[in-house]
Amino acid sequence: MEDTNTDRLSVYEIGYLIVSTVPEEKLPEEVEAIKKIIIDSGASMVSEGNAELKHLAYTIRRKTVAGLYDKYDQAYFGWVKFELDSGKIEGVKKAIEIIPSVLRMLLITTVRENTYLGKSAPALNQIISEESVTPAPGVGALAEVAAAPASVEEMDKSIDKMVKEA
Repeated sequence: MEDTNTDRLSVYEIGYLIVSTVPEEKLPEEVEAIKKIIIDSGASMVSEGNAELKHLAYTIRRKTVAGLYDKYDQAYFGWVKFELDSGKIEGVKKAIEIIPSVLRMLLITTVRENTYLGKSAPALNQIISEESVTPAPGVGALAEVAAAPASVEEMDKSIDKMVKEA
């Protein structure tokens, strides 16, 4: 039986942490090694985020060859978004995981569009909430109902109703 998933293109994003012991002048080489694995697999690049030194939320320990542990409180974080045949993604993931400078990596399936609003998102939400929206004639009662906060029970009932209709 033939696997039909191997010819379907999907959009993926890999977020990676590179150990902070890599000198800044060598960082582009490490990032290029990750991108080379992705491109050599036949992927087409969609976008990427430059690797930046970040403080980690917790200390990450990684076992060394000698059996000791290296501890990292900061690492370079970057990401790459690309499109690839779904049958090839496991090989890309494994190849990136074994790069010695990669502390951690996360692979997700995503969409091609840029969904990150960045630092402007809180300001955008505030602008939207401050603007007064005037309902169309005859929709005043509907707008009042929509503006009232719903309880958890009401939301559950609404979801149940939508599921039954589908």
